[in-house]
Amino acid sequence: MKKIIKNGNAVLKKEDLMTIKGGHPVLVVLGVITTGIALGKALDQAGQWFLDGWNNPR
Repeated sequence: MKKIIKNGNAVLKKEDLMTIKGGHPVLVVLGVITTGIALGKALDQAGQWFLDGWNNPR
């Protein structure tokens, strides 16, 4: 990877950006778990609202 420095910043080519790897896989797993829990809670709340309307129509 050839570094070109402009204004104190490294400029990378498209090929360099495609090969850079990083991040922590644990964060991805935590994000998936959090999304699953949030969707489950949202579905549970929607179900509660549906049953409340079904059992107590206005």
